[in-house]
Amino acid sequence: MINITHKKKLRADEYISGFLIITYFAFALFFRVEALLVLIVYPFVALFFYGIIKIMTGFSKRNRGDGNNLNRVLLGIISIFFSLAFLYFIVSQPNISFQTIINISALPILIVGFAGIVKGRFISIYSTKWRILNIGIGVISVGFSMLALVSSYSIYQDLILFNIISLSIILLVNIVSRAALYLSEYGLSLIHLKNFKIFFYIISDYFIFVNHEGNIILEKME
Repeated sequence: MINITHKKKLRADEYISGFLIITYFAFALFFRVEALLVLIVYPFVALFFYGIIKIMTGFSKRNRGDGNNLNRVLLGIISIFFSLAFLYFIVSQPNISFQTIINISALPILIVGFAGIVKGRFISIYSTKWRILNIGIGVISVGFSMLALVSSYSIYQDLILFNIISLSIILLVNIVSRAALYLSEYGLSLIHLKNFKIFFYIISDYFIFVNHEGNIILEKME
């Protein structure tokens, strides 16, 4: 069963990776400036979240007494500071418009939405209700992302504020729904907000499994 699940997850990741590559090249055909900015901006966005995870790890009760905790927290703070400083420098350039920012933001949400569809469709180990919900949210995410990209053309310029609000809401909904989906594999619910931190362990470098007593065990992957 574990081997079958692992294969399904790998297949889902292959579909998502293929979609990411194809989508980026299509994106580059229509938005050349944004395509170049993506290669610069996204690594610093990733650095920002890396900093958050490092700070959370440093303050985690599981690592209490670890001499490296202070280093983790300091590294997290430095990562967040440099990523925000660089991102502010980029968006403050005179040739960067709100629509450019929307285009850059719409691409990852488009991919996240597609990923929700694929994971909900192929990975049966997740809760059925959350699989269906993630497929629905994924379809909506793809639709609104495409609308945001289409609004680059002058006829839709009045949709800028609408796109900013809708993409922000959709991103938040995707994070919550994806957290609920991943947690459902272990029989956990977001009703208990303390479980939300396990979601960050799942998407970072931790191996998670349930022992014979039904307890969640986290192991650092080397």
